Amino acid sequence: MAEGTYEYECMRAELLGLAHPSREEFEEKQKLRQETEVEEQLTEQLKEVDLQEESVQGTSGKMDELNSILTATQQKINKFKVACGSLTSLLKLRPSTPSNEPAGGSEGKSINDALDTLDTMKDLNDASDATVTKAAAKDLGTKVTSQLDKLDSLLYKADNATYSMKHQTDQMKKIAK
Repeated sequence: MAEGTYEYECMRAELLGLAHPSREEFEEKQKLRQETEVEEQLTEQLKEVDLQEESVQGTSGKMDELNSILTATQQKINKFKVACGSLTSLLKLRPSTPSNEPAGGSEGKSINDALDTLDTMKDLNDASDATVTKAAAKDLGTKVTSQLDKLDSLLYKADNATYSMKHQTDQMKKIAK
């Protein structure tokens, strides 16, 4: 007999010398246990989403910083080209230092993980009758959706940074020749 069934509880009551629980009481306790488990899962998922949101915000700040550094570098490259461009072509200097390409990237959870979490929350929302649970699931869904928007923004910033770094690397190679 599986633990958690009505028959199991009746056998347990016999062994302990207790009165048999009624079917209604047993079903009510089971329903409360399930609702409690669902609420605990939602609470854990909300905490996880909050941690992911903090991570995304940190990454977004780093991407903003990288893009501002790239903008400043581009300005310096342009000033260098104006000041030394004609001098370099006259002297035909060729520096022997190779250029290193910086790699851009972004941290954070994948969009597929966020979509899986959203699907899980929809399933939990349909399975539960408690209004508190539904409200928590909707809140979690809203947070996941907002994180998807932030991830899209991060992808845009990463693409922009990658393009800027490639363009600046090409410019530096031309200056070096």
